[in-house]
Amino acid sequence: MAETPLQSLDTMGKAELMNLTQSRAFAMRDLALYLDTHPTDSNALNQFLESKRDYEKYAKIYSERYGALSMSRVCEENGWPSWSNTPWPWEKEAN
Repeated sequence: MAETPLQSLDTMGKAELMNLTQSRAFAMRDLALYLDTHPTDSNALNQFLESKRDYEKYAKIYSERYGALSMSRVCEENGWPSWSNTPWPWEKEAN
């Protein structure tokens, strides 16, 4: 997978960053399914690990800017209050 330039991450908007994060999460799940039936495929394992590294990096950036993406990141980032004070995905944010 091609590396996203760090400069563009600095200027990337919320929706773009969410899309990038979700695409890496999808790649991880897809590769995990493949690896279940092809556990010795080192190329697939390397792609999985690269997607995982990217996902963790993008999820960290997203949660620092906009709030935790999942409950597992709540205490890692800003504690419980940040989780309960951020808009839910279905809530529209004020413009």
